[in-house]
Amino acid sequence: MNCKHCQSPLDDGVTICPNCGFDNAETAGDAIPAAETPEAPEATAAAEAPKPGKKSGKRLAAILAGVVLVAAVGVGGWLLLRNGAEPEATDPALSSESTEETGETGGETLAPQETLAVQINTNYTYQGQGVAPGMDEVVAQMGDKSLTNGALNACYWITYYDFLNTYGSNATYLGLDTTLPLHEQTYATDNGEMNWQQFFLEQALATWSRYQALALEAEANGFTLSESSQAQLDSMEEELGSSAADYGFDSLDAMLAADFGEGVTIEDYKNFMAVVMLGNEYYATLLEDITATAEEVETYFDENAEYFAVYGVEKDDTPAYINVRHILIQPEGEMEGTDESGNAAYSEEQMAAARTEAQSILDEWKAGEATEESFGALATEYTADTGSASTGGLYEQVTEGQMVTAFNDWCFDTSRQPGDTDLVESEYGVHIMYFVSASEYTQWYSAAESMLLNEKVEEMIQSRVDAHPFDVYYTDIVLTNVDTTTAS
Repeated sequence: MNCKHCQSPLDDGVTICPNCGFDNAETAGDAIPAAETPEAPEATAAAEAPKPGKKSGKRLAAILAGVVLVAAVGVGGWLLLRNGAEPEATDPALSSESTEETGETGGETLAPQETLAVQINTNYTYQGQGVAPGMDEVVAQMGDKSLTNGALNACYWITYYDFLNTYGSNATYLGLDTTLPLHEQTYATDNGEMNWQQFFLEQALATWSRYQALALEAEANGFTLSESSQAQLDSMEEELGSSAADYGFDSLDAMLAADFGEGVTIEDYKNFMAVVMLGNEYYATLLEDITATAEEVETYFDENAEYFAVYGVEKDDTPAYINVRHILIQPEGEMEGTDESGNAAYSEEQMAAARTEAQSILDEWKAGEATEESFGALATEYTADTGSASTGGLYEQVTEGQMVTAFNDWCFDTSRQPGDTDLVESEYGVHIMYFVSASEYTQWYSAAESMLLNEKVEEMIQSRVDAHPFDVYYTDIVLTNVDTTTAS
């Protein structure tokens, strides 16, 4: 299977694309967004279908695809919420080793008005050998529900891995170096600077608080886990044990230690996942009541027109996405020419030969049934695009700017009609195009609706968190040692 967004190939069972972060699962968009995360640098123009990305091969990505039922609104992962403020995990309940007045802890004096609660420690990682102490220690409390160090570490490292899955190589541009200890790297926030370990810890705590608040409300309303999710939870240890063997580990404990650190047990993981699964299912029922009228959407766009204009979204007839089929005829041989920038390119002679072949195939289609189905059959037979050959050259829900310029401009021509065909040339060769359809809604409407609904979802979730205050005992938190480079 290929990613629906960037067409990078995905390993079997993996739904979150390691290249662009898009969640290809059918349930994408039906999960709880966590706390705000930094914007990724603007990605380069997405490569067209013939330019697939690399396979991931990460064992944890495969595990999460089968177990973790979370995908953030619009992108995938746990870390998408672009319109909120930097999360304030709690009003911290500090242990007796510190005082609210001086912020003094472990011989260090902090200025509470200038620091975040998480900055009580500059490094939470256990410095000794073997299993870190205090894995059963309660480090956060919401009502009668508690979070232990063991479960926190599972959440913390999942947050870290998912961040890398979402941003990929762009994480470097955000300032994250996976070869260095996280606590030695600075991450800038609106509240000043923190280190990356503190950042991921705050994200993990914010994620837990959201799921736990929704799980508490679910229980209060008599909502229980579905039979399928309960069965998944019950079989989790056996399934992960099989995964451990498949990945060459001697035991499940060995795999958990590699992914989450020494001392994190399957019970820690299951306890955390039980909260995630219940909170997530209850959240899905709440989403049914979150809607936006056409009038609300248009008003929202008008009020934020300047913001949308920065990203090139204008109030015009550009569709939100299109569906298109194509047959790629790739010139024969190595590239023999150069483009305007002096880069290697196919020569005019090579392109002319490909153009002749493409026209011949298009004429063959026109002389036959000339239907979408017959075009798809020819695509399967002739296309050089391995990413779409099995689907008859079909790409669905293509957004503006996703494909290379010539391909994109043809698809998003406002005069384009279903059934239109043509030859389009790009750096990959000659494309025989067949326009299938455009989305019902325009780009501006869909963008405004998505942001408006995200805001309503965030308000809904935050109202649940506000209704369930919780304490975090930062001085009792111990993070495990994990080789961060293995997830890079």
